[in-house]
Amino acid sequence: METDCICFKETKKEFEDYLLALGYTNVTVMYYQRTVSELEAFMSEIGEATYSAETGASFIKKVEKAGQFNCSSLKSKRLVIRRLDDFVKGKYTLKVSKDYSVPDCFSKDFNSYIAYLRSSGKRKSTIKRMYYNCLMLLGDFHTARMDCLSEIQPQDIYDVFSKSSNKRNLSGVLRSFLRYLFKSGTLKNDLSVFVPAVRRHHPVPSVYTKAETNQLLSGINTEKDSGKRDYAIILLALKLGIRSGDIAGLKISDIDFDSDVIEFTQSKTGAPQRLAFLPCLKDAIRTYLYGSRPDTYYPNLFISAMAPLRPVTALAISNLITRHMKEAGIVKEGRKCGGHALRMTLASELVSEKTPYDVVRKILGHEDTSSMKHYVVFDIEMLRSCVLEVPPFSGLYAEYIHKRKGGN
Repeated sequence: METDCICFKETKKEFEDYLLALGYTNVTVMYYQRTVSELEAFMSEIGEATYSAETGASFIKKVEKAGQFNCSSLKSKRLVIRRLDDFVKGKYTLKVSKDYSVPDCFSKDFNSYIAYLRSSGKRKSTIKRMYYNCLMLLGDFHTARMDCLSEIQPQDIYDVFSKSSNKRNLSGVLRSFLRYLFKSGTLKNDLSVFVPAVRRHHPVPSVYTKAETNQLLSGINTEKDSGKRDYAIILLALKLGIRSGDIAGLKISDIDFDSDVIEFTQSKTGAPQRLAFLPCLKDAIRTYLYGSRPDTYYPNLFISAMAPLRPVTALAISNLITRHMKEAGIVKEGRKCGGHALRMTLASELVSEKTPYDVVRKILGHEDTSSMKHYVVFDIEMLRSCVLEVPPFSGLYAEYIHKRKGGN
């Protein structure tokens, strides 16, 4: 699993599901969740949305420096981070608890469902998450004395759902699994409609104004070699919306100055991406590549400015963006300030320029067409046209308001 390129919220969810599937006690899982939530808060402070081993090491250093925990607590936190590192590297392979192994009566449908997920082109990380969630789901069905999935009734769905301590995860996999059972003919009716909906919080994306992004760029000291590198990196995020993980993974061979394009494979989706860059971006990359990039055997475009020379990481990119924003005097006002914020700033600018949503989707490298609904939040003028007038008060509430105002 390439952790530099996977959203941490997704990694966190998979890790917690995996712990449950392994049969960890609720008390242990709660402690892991608490430590991982502290890590998530730390990542939010530094403007980092993706996790890497370096992120975990930085978190532990901060905990050690704070000196708020005794030796036992600190040791436990180190263990959680080691377990998380092993998990995201695919090395955490403890035996799955018997309580969450696939019941024999469900194994055929379970295996065919996982094969269906793979054939549908879903990411490995998504399949892994749904794999363990489905394990727990089938275990719950079997505990309820069910031996044949074709006999599932709406009441069974409600019973399993109501007993779950992780309803948000369960609702998604339960709905997906039931749709598959209907599609494959195991169920006569599509029972996914009986799965209760779980509300999710959708935060407003962090964006910056044109004046603020100009302030950010003008504040970078391009007289320094590191400044030339940082300037090119920030332009890639700001003008092309490339993810931090993909910027870190860019190779020199991905740049074609003759055709003025950048071609690479997105680590998050595995889909190829081909983008044309503006003259200012071309000049910035050329200036860094042929005048400031250290001489090293690494094929990566962006290299650390100080020894030991090595490719920059997604975390380093988020950190340098945060640092330059602070040096430029930009007030965050509760906004995030990493690479994702610059991607969303680009999306906001494109939508405000009346760029079709589907074009915005392709520029940002989103494969799922449903992602276009997220761009509506940036289209302020369109949202204004949808505003309805507030209807007058009526009924008992109108009487209550009238009395509050001192009416007769």
